[in-house]
Amino acid sequence: RTEDATFRLHGGKLTVDGSFITEAHVVARVGGAKRKWANASFLASRLTEFNTGFDFITGSCGGHAFSFGLGTTLRRCEEFSIKPHYSSAKFEVRNWTFTVGAKSVEGWVSGPKHQLDINI
Repeated sequence: RTEDATFRLHGGKLTVDGSFITEAHVVARVGGAKRKWANASFLASRLTEFNTGFDFITGSCGGHAFSFGLGTTLRRCEEFSIKPHYSSAKFEVRNWTFTVGAKSVEGWVSGPKHQLDINI
């Protein structure tokens, strides 16, 4: 998901109307013959002013909901794993790795206060 934002650059001399990625979602069919759905979302809106939080990752595994963040070291759903860090998370399933990192919007004027960077 993207959201519109206004922020300042170059010491406040330039005002930018732009957009940032604020949500990242991973969906996978896991469990072999069990064919479970695994869903996970990284939500920038749940981050605190310290750029972390206790529930910035939400989702479900086979229909069972979860939310977590800081303080959780690893969460598994069959072959799908989620490893949160202070302000990032690594999502792995089979041969795919998605890393999502958050940072505060510098020079924030309006819109989301955190943005996400995604590496595949």
